[in-house]
Amino acid sequence: MMSELLLLSGGIDSICLAAWCRPACCLTIDYGQLSAGAEFTASEQVCKALGLKHTTLKIPIERLGCGTMIGDAPISASPHAEFWPFRNQFLITLGAMYALRFGHTKVLIGTVLSDRRHADGHPSFVKGIADVVRAQEGAIEVEAPALQHGTVELIELSGVTSDVLGWAHSCHSGGIACGQCPGCRKHSEVMAEIGWNR
Repeated sequence: MMSELLLLSGGIDSICLAAWCRPACCLTIDYGQLSAGAEFTASEQVCKALGLKHTTLKIPIERLGCGTMIGDAPISASPHAEFWPFRNQFLITLGAMYALRFGHTKVLIGTVLSDRRHADGHPSFVKGIADVVRAQEGAIEVEAPALQHGTVELIELSGVTSDVLGWAHSCHSGGIACGQCPGCRKHSEVMAEIGWNR
């Protein structure tokens, strides 16, 4: 029997996956990002509202970070201000470790169509990391259920309600939305498109 673990960041896409997939457990990770506290709060409230199990890990690697998520200048390896080297690979690995240790068989990640602007948002990356994790002892599966969907479409598919999605924290640069970073801009655009802005 498949037991799913969702990597829940507290952002729009992962909240929609929580509502849509109803995983056995949601895991939020503080890896040293500036927005960790707000992500923990958002994830905890979402899981409480949806009646889902929520757990957290703190594995600080801020010395290895860069860009807006750590409050530093971006590096030349990527044109994206929020780039943090190998961050998603690291988080998926932690998710797989947690899943194997605590009896889950699949890790769900919140990759959506717009994430293809990043190398680790491409279907080829998702397939590659899934193959690597599956090849190891434990044969944990990695899946991105919304890989072929945009965020607005995912909101509709998930049936998430405004009171649950209202907890979403998308800012890359801190616990209060800056309104300027890529996460805040996406949040504003999505909310305006679905008509939930007040």
